Amino acid sequence: MPEPSSPVPDAVTAAALTVTVGHHGARVLDDVRVHVPAGTSLLVLGPSGCGKSTLLRALVGVVPHTLPGTVSGTLRVAGDDPREVPPPVLAARVGLVQQRPGDQLCLARVDEELRFALENRGADPRTMDARADVALAAVGAAHLHDRATHTLSGGEAQRVALAAALVADPELVVLDEPTALLDPASAHDVGTLVAGLARGPGPGPDGDRDGAPVSPPHRSVVLVEHRLDDLGALPEATLVLGRDGRVVAHGPTDRVLREHARDLADLGCWLPLDVRLEQAGAPGPLGSSETDEWLVGLVRSPTALQRSATRPPAETSVGTSTGTSTGTSTGTSTGTSRPVALRARGLHVHRGGMHLGRRRRADAPVVRDVDLDVRAGEVLAVVGPNGGGKSTLLRGLAGLERTAGEVTTATGAPVAMVFQDPEHQLLARTVRDEVAWSARLARLDDVDGRVARTLDAFGLTHLADANPYRLSGGEQRRLSLATATVLDPPVLLADEPTFGLDRAQAAAAGRALRARADAGGAVVVVSHDLSLVAALADRVAVVVDGRLVALEAPSEVLGDDTQCAVAGLRRPPLLEWWARVGRHHGVDPGALVRALDAVHGGPDVMDRPAADLAEVAP
Repeated sequence: MPEPSSPVPDAVTAAALTVTVGHHGARVLDDVRVHVPAGTSLLVLGPSGCGKSTLLRALVGVVPHTLPGTVSGTLRVAGDDPREVPPPVLAARVGLVQQRPGDQLCLARVDEELRFALENRGADPRTMDARADVALAAVGAAHLHDRATHTLSGGEAQRVALAAALVADPELVVLDEPTALLDPASAHDVGTLVAGLARGPGPGPDGDRDGAPVSPPHRSVVLVEHRLDDLGALPEATLVLGRDGRVVAHGPTDRVLREHARDLADLGCWLPLDVRLEQAGAPGPLGSSETDEWLVGLVRSPTALQRSATRPPAETSVGTSTGTSTGTSTGTSTGTSRPVALRARGLHVHRGGMHLGRRRRADAPVVRDVDLDVRAGEVLAVVGPNGGGKSTLLRGLAGLERTAGEVTTATGAPVAMVFQDPEHQLLARTVRDEVAWSARLARLDDVDGRVARTLDAFGLTHLADANPYRLSGGEQRRLSLATATVLDPPVLLADEPTFGLDRAQAAAAGRALRARADAGGAVVVVSHDLSLVAALADRVAVVVDGRLVALEAPSEVLGDDTQCAVAGLRRPPLLEWWARVGRHHGVDPGALVRALDAVHGGPDVMDRPAADLAEVAP
């Protein structure tokens, strides 16, 4: 008789788990109980700053081994206690993708990064190249094989980090927002991959005698993710954390989302569209004739019309934009005399650095021949595929990269910039001093009062004395927005301003950007969130392969199937319905997004006065 197989340990078991971080022992997680059986997946939801990332760091031993803190209670991960097992040992069985993927890339080239992960696990050298190729292809990054890691865009780095986490096929994969920096098409592809990790095979840790990969019998996933509609299927179970770091709900995902929909909305969590529609009172699923009529009527309701009147679409707010679908284009405003606040003519943006061990030639621009006018009072969204040059364009407009051509501002004053990674602009030891830094340099009157109002507007008052580097990713993002807006800059550039934010804070960020434009500022936003683009932007610039290929109203860009395909703009379900049905009934995409937000419930702040934002901030 064959010997009975040994029982497979649960992927995660935690009871009375309490985690403090920092030298002062601030409690982030309190009395958490969670169970993830081997071969299953868990989705972790909660508002910004509730401890989601801290939970993942405790699972992989980063807290307390690398980051100061304490972990008390019962905790077992893949059969081991991460407090007693050194992280390098645990890493042989657990793969991690952090919220900021650039933090975990160690080597100079992408292929070396993946080989490094295999070498640390003692994999067969004969199989390394093939397995690296398989992992890169699985996340849509095969074309990045020979790239220098420091030249990767945020989305490219995210895909490489995911490939490095998967290449050795760990028993447990821990993912902190793995699609946050991806363009919509890539996010859907990676989301579908992530949804299948807990039940699909992959490149194995050792390989058989022929070098073919051997998949482990069980693989589990713990996932923090906001873009739920991009997942091919939701994880089997969901854990919801409240603002106090305690468990609000834990159980099968379908039951948690529906029985606790009101709690989740109040916490500001992102929810799948079908749950939002059900909660809002839709008569049926998306695509049914009854719901088609309901959505059209929703946009035309007095409440929606009133909201749209306070936030007009691009054609009436900044005039009609004209442009071409190929080559450069420059928007012109024919419906208003608003002045140009930021102008670029013949703009080329160069980036230095090394590529394959050689310095990149200075005459090889990443962004080429861009003509662009951004008007006072306008929000211009910049969209396009990962690695297309969006962030480089923004840095060129800010004067942070070498440029050729002309960039001018109406006032001659420097522009304000919100970086994709908030830590790149942190300078002070406290949140209060961080916000006050630029205000003091500008010698503004009433700096203390201005700082207090800004902290209040972004829900940061209770963190005023905290170290900026000890904040959660979402809190750091809010801080970066606060530091950029405290001066009321005439031109504000923001790179992924809602990255890492819950629904409430993303809406608050959108409201702050809209308020800056309504006060006469010019705002340029790089974003992969097409719902935000539809609801917020007056015009949309499409950047592909370093060129400005279109400059149109949101409805023109989002309604063009060919343009969306070229730019990696896979419409989320609500905007897909608009493109197929709503637009033919005269529905504006931004009005649709705002109308559903209005009736969905929860913290809806997109159209509230800036002074009220703190009421919903965690």
